[in-house]
Amino acid sequence: MKKIYVVIICILFLASSCSEDKDYETVFKNPELYSQTVGSLTDVITYDVFSPPVASRIYAYSNLAAYEVMASKSVKYRSLSKKLAGFNKLAKPEKPVNIELASLLAFMYVGQELTFSKDSTQKIIDGLIHLAESNGMPAEIIENSRNYAQGSSKAVMDWSKKDNYKQTRSAVKYTVNNDESRWVPTPPGYMSAIEPNWMKLRPVMIDSASQFLPLPPAPFSKEKDSKFHKLASEVYDLGVNLTDEQKAIADFWDCNGFKMNVSGHVMFATKAMTPGGHWMGITGIVCKNQKADFDKTVFSYAGVSIAIMDSFIACWNTKFTYSLLRPETYINLYLDENWKPYLQTPPFPEYTSGHSIISNASATVLTNIFGKNTAFTDSTERRWGWPDRKFASVNHAAREAAISRIYGGIHYREAMDEGLKEGEKIGNFVFNKLN
Repeated sequence: MKKIYVVIICILFLASSCSEDKDYETVFKNPELYSQTVGSLTDVITYDVFSPPVASRIYAYSNLAAYEVMASKSVKYRSLSKKLAGFNKLAKPEKPVNIELASLLAFMYVGQELTFSKDSTQKIIDGLIHLAESNGMPAEIIENSRNYAQGSSKAVMDWSKKDNYKQTRSAVKYTVNNDESRWVPTPPGYMSAIEPNWMKLRPVMIDSASQFLPLPPAPFSKEKDSKFHKLASEVYDLGVNLTDEQKAIADFWDCNGFKMNVSGHVMFATKAMTPGGHWMGITGIVCKNQKADFDKTVFSYAGVSIAIMDSFIACWNTKFTYSLLRPETYINLYLDENWKPYLQTPPFPEYTSGHSIISNASATVLTNIFGKNTAFTDSTERRWGWPDRKFASVNHAAREAAISRIYGGIHYREAMDEGLKEGEKIGNFVFNKLN
C-alpha cells in the first residue's frame, strides 16, 4: 500500500504541473520539478529500507548523473570528470534534447538501478515522459533526451562499480569482544553493526576516509571524576529531565529509517526517511526560497549529496576505528540499569555523530552556495507527524540536528562537537572542489 501511495503522489504532482497555458520548456525549467523527483526517490528509498550510508550513495550517484547532463549544455557549470578519478566526461548531445528532461531521467535511471522497487521507479520515469508528451514536447526530442540520459546514467553507474561497494557486501563483519569500552548491540532489537566496512568505499571527492579524522574520544573510564563519566552523566541527567521542546527537537531529527517497536510480546518495525533524505528535503526548500533556477538547483543537490556520501564514509571510519560504546550501554551498567534513551539507539558505534557530520557538511555546502541568510521553515517531517520548525539559517538547523542526538540519549557531547567540526571541513572541501 505504501508503495502505491508513493507512485500516486508522484503522478498527481506531475499531472498538476501540466496546464494548457504552459509549453514544455517552461514546465521542465521549473526547478521544483527536480525537487519533487528527488522527493519521489526518497519515498522509494524509505520503502526499500536502505540504511543511511547506503541511501547516501544512491543520492550522490543519482544527482551526479543529473548534474553531468545539466553541465553538458551549461555556460556556468562544468563536468566533474577532471575532479573524479576514472570518471569519463559525457559527450555533448549530438541531437536536439531537452536538457532538463534528460537531467531528470538520468537522475531516475541511476536511482532505479540502485534501488529495489523497480515498479515504483518506472512509474516515476513514465510520469516524467507523460508530462513531456502532454505539454507538447516532440517525440523526437523526448527520445533523444531519453537516450542522452541513459548515456549519463551508464557513465555514472560504470564509475560507481569501482567504489568497492560490492566487495564490502561480503567483507568481514563486526565482532563483539570483552573490551568494556567497545560498542555492543543495544535494545530492543540487539541488531548487528550496520555497514562495518563502509569506510572502505572510495569517496567521491575527499581524498580518503581519514582525511579529516577527528581527535580521539575521551578515554573510557568508570571513575566518577573522569571526563568520560561526566559525558555519560550529562546524557543521563538530560534524559531524565527532558523538556517538551527538547523532546520535540529529538523527534524532529530522529530520522530512524528502521525503528523497532515492542508491544507486549510483539516486535515490529516502522519506516522513516534517513538523515540524508531529510537534508535532500531541506535542499529543495532552500533552493525554492532562494529562487534558484533549474541548473543551480541541480548543482545544489549534487553538492549536498556528494558531501553527505563522503561524510558517511569519513564518519564510519571514525566509528569503527574507536568502536565506542553507546550511552545506553554505559548508563545501564554504571549509572541506572532501568534508564532508557528517549530515542532508539542506532545499531553502530557511537563516536562520532553521523547526523552531526552530515548535517553540518550539508549546511556548509548550502551556505557557500546561497550565503548565510538562508532562513527557512523545515516541513520535511510533516508526513511523519512532526510539526514544521523554523530556522534562522541552515547552520542553525545543523546545530539543532546535532544537539538532538544528546537530547535523544544516543550520543555524548564529544561526538556532536567533533562531528560538527568534521562536517564543516568536508562541506568546505567538497564545495571548493565543485567550484
